[in-house]
Amino acid sequence: MGASQVVAWACPAAARRGVRPGLTLSQAQALVPDLLVLGHDPLRDRLALRRLARWAIRLSPIVEPREPDTLLVDITGCARLFGGERRLAQEALTGLAGQGFRARAAIADTVGAAYALAVSIAETFPAAPAEARAPDAALHIVPPGETVAHLAPLSPAALRIEPDVVAQLDALGVRTIGDLLTLPRAALPARFGAGLVRRLQQALGETDEPVAAHAPDEVPAARMRFEGPVADRAVLAAATDRLLDEVLGRVVRAGGALRRLECVLYYERCPPQVVAVGLTRAVRTAERVRPLLAQRLEAVDPAAGAGVLGVALVARQTSRWRGTQGELFDPRPPDDDEALAALLDRLAARLGSEAVLRPELVDDYQPEWAYRYVTVAEAGCEVRKEDGALSAGGAACEAGATAPSGAAPRRAPAPAALPLPGRSVRPRPVRLLPRPVPLRVLALVPDGPPTWLALAGREYVVAHAEGPERIETAWWRGPDVRRDYFRVTTTDGRRLWVFRARTDGRWYLHGVFA
Repeated sequence: MGASQVVAWACPAAARRGVRPGLTLSQAQALVPDLLVLGHDPLRDRLALRRLARWAIRLSPIVEPREPDTLLVDITGCARLFGGERRLAQEALTGLAGQGFRARAAIADTVGAAYALAVSIAETFPAAPAEARAPDAALHIVPPGETVAHLAPLSPAALRIEPDVVAQLDALGVRTIGDLLTLPRAALPARFGAGLVRRLQQALGETDEPVAAHAPDEVPAARMRFEGPVADRAVLAAATDRLLDEVLGRVVRAGGALRRLECVLYYERCPPQVVAVGLTRAVRTAERVRPLLAQRLEAVDPAAGAGVLGVALVARQTSRWRGTQGELFDPRPPDDDEALAALLDRLAARLGSEAVLRPELVDDYQPEWAYRYVTVAEAGCEVRKEDGALSAGGAACEAGATAPSGAAPRRAPAPAALPLPGRSVRPRPVRLLPRPVPLRVLALVPDGPPTWLALAGREYVVAHAEGPERIETAWWRGPDVRRDYFRVTTTDGRRLWVFRARTDGRWYLHGVFA
């Protein structure tokens, strides 16, 4: 639908007020003025569903995630381990509510019946805290052999058939599955297609619909248990060195590289302690990780809790290894990037990952909002050093902006760093002042470029000026921003970025070119 935003999914409360998938955002907001809108990220939803499938393996070894929002769990033979089917379903709903998910569940003889009953449960059910206390409000259990009786009052749409088929059935007055069952089965394929009959047979158990077991990715890990409590740091260091080689060997054999390592220490009288090492660049050698892990373990007291009983190393985050080939005439040393990554890792290990930042340009016309700070762990360090700058817990300077000295770097809530359609790239100063500085300016014409300016008690004659570049934007952030920018070169060689506020006619210095 062109550039318009479309509703991908609506919560029960919004659906009751007329919001449905396929509506444009403006139509949905016209129906619900106070509508809360969140961005749709299919990849993130898919990964979240896979994480839930890994979690659900505690209920049954056979779990299948079906996009976009369904988990199929074959609980055959598992219910008695939880004290019955109801207790198992309550355990599932309570666990999902504890993770922030509002779910509906159904237990039936077939996959099709369980799905139809789950999606047909009343949309109005308690909020998450109440669900945790009484999950039966979102639960439907069908006794064996009673599938038809429970399916009969449901809409045919619950059978996972195409919307146009649902519309055809509704036009004929077939508004429930019970009505559908009264029709001659042999005549259905010619009128509504084979898919309707297949879904009906699957729901009734006349055709098998297997559940494909989800095989979660194996997390590379290595463990060591000591014969008795250990309080000697040398012994602990030797154990972690040995386990590190084993974990990295598994990562490399799988064709990956390490991004985040977790060291778990098991005590005799204390809960386990987790020490994490994050890497700004994926690595495959223990030499990069070993000093970082040793540095983090310096803050651990192995004698606490009567000593360490065991240790485990887990490759919590890995990435696919993509080897890089250097340029033939690359002027940089071959290990330049590796040295930078090692420095960043040491800084992050000593100061914390949130204290080591780098600027990232974002797409915004207003200069103050055209950048944000991200942690190097989030952004990585694949950028060349001349392309930007790095900050360690204080002021930063980069191509496009600076943070006030001594102030915490701000994170601009800006959109993704993608080029705007039709936007021309204009030169931007290397240094952007924290806030514009007032100037005294003389211009030959009211809207023309400056010919003379005074700054900090000094006067400058303008030798050359380019502009104006007009910026009018960000009305939703408060007062209107309406400026005419000029690139000014003074007779003594200074190159300045100045603007005239079109609201009051005052002049300001906003940046300095190199």
